[in-house]
Amino acid sequence: MLKAALFKRKKTSKPFKEFYNEWFATLTTTLLPSLRRALSPGFLSPVILSTQVELMHHHFRSYYDALDQAAAADVAQCLYPEWRNSIERSFLWLGDLHPYLFTNLLRSFLADQEPPVDENVTKFLDKSWHVVMAWKSPSKTLTTKVDKIECGLRLMVPALASRWRNAQSAFVENMGTAIGEALAAEMEDMVGVFVDANRLRRSILADILSATDLYQAALFLEALAQFLVGFKDQKLLNEFEKCKIAIN
Repeated sequence: MLKAALFKRKKTSKPFKEFYNEWFATLTTTLLPSLRRALSPGFLSPVILSTQVELMHHHFRSYYDALDQAAAADVAQCLYPEWRNSIERSFLWLGDLHPYLFTNLLRSFLADQEPPVDENVTKFLDKSWHVVMAWKSPSKTLTTKVDKIECGLRLMVPALASRWRNAQSAFVENMGTAIGEALAAEMEDMVGVFVDANRLRRSILADILSATDLYQAALFLEALAQFLVGFKDQKLLNEFEKCKIAIN
């Protein structure tokens, strides 16, 4: 209650929790199944797959756009998302997924190099030749682009973390003395850091999709969406809760 009172600046028409639940439902019931269908061998069409990749990317962009708007109205609900379960909170950084998660997921595709697959064998698989070979022997150009993306992250993440610590410290220090415009300015700094963190997440996602080809991008987005869906697995959540260590 206290943190909400401190940060909240104006009433929003819809709590972000409601938006997120609707956004997540669309991801799981519509976009992810459609992307997987577009990747299936009996349905594979570059035009349709490209459309599904763009729809999925747009869905993630819309999420971060809405998150920016929610932060401008009430940054507390974004920094301390009470609707997130305990597994999700473990991956949060400044209110949402750490941008390193995107690059780590990308690296997992680069590292997963299995022996070459004969094209004739793919007719017995549930994937097309293009999908099976998407991440086989990645080009030097791709790995160079990934290195560049990660290099940028190593510069931006510490800088944002430092800005956040400074903004938070200034807000706490001045909370008892600053009033009106002075306190609002401190809050604005915190919102600014949060929005810049979202801008970084959007940028990294766009850079990854720009660096990869159509099939690589589709498989990456499928894995990212499935990663988010996995957070809601009740069996996994129950096991995670059992592993919690009580702190006295």
